Amino acid sequence: MTQHRGVRLGVVCVVALLAGCGALFGGGPSPAESAVTPAPVPTDGAAETTAVPDADQEYWGNVSVDTNRSAVTQPRVLELRPNCERPPGLVVHIQVLALQNNDPATNEGINTTWQFASPSNRDLTGPYANFVRTIQSGFEPLLNATGVRYGPLDRDGDTASQPVTVVNRTGATTSYRWTVEKQTEAPYEGCWMTAGVAPA
Repeated sequence: MTQHRGVRLGVVCVVALLAGCGALFGGGPSPAESAVTPAPVPTDGAAETTAVPDADQEYWGNVSVDTNRSAVTQPRVLELRPNCERPPGLVVHIQVLALQNNDPATNEGINTTWQFASPSNRDLTGPYANFVRTIQSGFEPLLNATGVRYGPLDRDGDTASQPVTVVNRTGATTSYRWTVEKQTEAPYEGCWMTAGVAPA
């Protein structure tokens, strides 16, 4: 895994799919939707040194992660849910890592990504089942990618976007632009969530 000065991170799967294909993260009832559940970023052992930046660090750009992936274990990433303490770059990385570690039998990685989709994104996507189909058919390169490269985070007020390039087992690359927005309404007021993901 490659580390960048001021940037400590492991592979964090990014996918808040909206883009040219329309909204990619869909609605439908969710048990976690009734309230914002604090889900702190892992802060013990190797996970702290490789996957968690300084608390005030908001710029996570120009990072590459190889096939060694992240020190953050899959179950811990898949348990994360939105809270209002994470900066926009970290929100993107969590989703990318979740998709990279998706189990096709359970789609837990896709579910984690859906949890970080903004309410407006979910409204556009439709029920969760639609969201799963959209990712599997239109964003398949994000699933179980062997490598990820992140470009500079571009922030303008309450909107931020970041280029994400994923690499598959044959070395082929696919690029996306991940867009996140700070929410203004309860229960996610103040939280960064994905507004959309578009091919780049």
